[in-house]
Amino acid sequence: MTKEEKLTILSGGFVVTMNERRQILKNGSLVISNDKIREIGPTEDILGKYWDKKAKRISCRGHMILPGCVNTHIHCAQSLVRGIAEDMGRAPSYTSSVPQGDDLSPDQSYLFGMLGAATALRYGSTTISDNYACEAEEAKAFQKLGIRAVVSERVHDMDFHYLSQEKYVKDPGLGEELLQKNIDLLEKYSNPAGRITAAVGIHAADTCSREFLKKVRRETEKYQVPTTLHLSQSLMENRQIREKYNMTPTQLLEDCGFLNENLMAAHCMNVSEDDIRQLAHAGAQIVHIPEGNAKSGRIAPVSEMRDAGLNIAIGTDNGGGNMLENMRMALISERIRKASIPVSWPMKVLEMATIGGARALHMDDKIGSLEEGKKADIITVRFDSLHMTPAANAVGTLVHMGCGTEIDLVMVNGKILVEDGHLTSINEEELIRQCSRQASEMWRRADPEFDDNLEFLY
Repeated sequence: MTKEEKLTILSGGFVVTMNERRQILKNGSLVISNDKIREIGPTEDILGKYWDKKAKRISCRGHMILPGCVNTHIHCAQSLVRGIAEDMGRAPSYTSSVPQGDDLSPDQSYLFGMLGAATALRYGSTTISDNYACEAEEAKAFQKLGIRAVVSERVHDMDFHYLSQEKYVKDPGLGEELLQKNIDLLEKYSNPAGRITAAVGIHAADTCSREFLKKVRRETEKYQVPTTLHLSQSLMENRQIREKYNMTPTQLLEDCGFLNENLMAAHCMNVSEDDIRQLAHAGAQIVHIPEGNAKSGRIAPVSEMRDAGLNIAIGTDNGGGNMLENMRMALISERIRKASIPVSWPMKVLEMATIGGARALHMDDKIGSLEEGKKADIITVRFDSLHMTPAANAVGTLVHMGCGTEIDLVMVNGKILVEDGHLTSINEEELIRQCSRQASEMWRRADPEFDDNLEFLY
């Protein structure tokens, strides 16, 4: 029995395809059949061809139509530490008096995972690559929300409770437990055609012993999926690897068999020129975290990595999940670092946020651009507002002026998940109330002297 075809037509928008030719249609329309893009063309041609077809018709006049953003590095449940972790000078996992992923109950992991993913979806991420503790519970939240997700457990064999003291204490039992959790995800989400798939999730080179890294490689190699990790995200990490192994973190990954096209290396703020050459030779994927890096007072050498031939994607890490904001920060921070204004950067950062992310996940045959036969993962952005007018250069206006709130519609697999700026699959107000109550409890437990504003606000 064949599945009944459901047609949706997005008509009359400014279509930025991000296809190989970076084709733009100033008055274009898309025809969506079930979960895939069936046809793209000038509005007059599309409406003439489909005038007698039964279809849901959505006018996109005054809107830009884009492929959904591919957010290649996010920790959704760390939405718990928003507005505080950014001022602590290092990643939350390395910081004391901060609620940790290991402290979350399964219900709390689900709840804060839902909050982080819902925020990312609202701001235009149709695909996320999420890595954190208790990831099986977050995957359930992603399934309910409807977002496309690549999930992985945060795997390490160093006890995080000592990291804030810059001490590395190995716990082999912990490593075995987390590795098995990741393998369970790989087994459960093994269908490459599924909306939820799995990756290997190493936390970082300094939070894994060399023998444990090699074990992870041996036990996960057969899955042939992306491997996500933080790479050279701090001087502490680089110093630890240098003192222990007389290597850089990149060299350690090479030694343990991870340096290949499946590696998705996030942050990379402290990579050397030799590291960049080595990563490029291996065909690794770089995930730029522009906002998170900048908030810690550092900037990754993105131009040098691009010039070396590396594919660059963008991730939002533990922030607000706003890819437009991160595109702008990627552009601004690189201009500050290079003290120059390369005119083509708006399109470059849009590439990083869409097709570059799809390439990093090896999903560019399915997502990352608007092309016939690809998945209908689509966003529309309103331009009929004061701050988005005039739009003499639409892509430049999007990157320089867009806040994320202009994103009007978000579609994954042809299903509308954000309409008129609101989520359709969950109750936003109830999620906000539940997360606020739980956050108050978690922060008091982590730091008894914490000055809690949540009761006043909610």
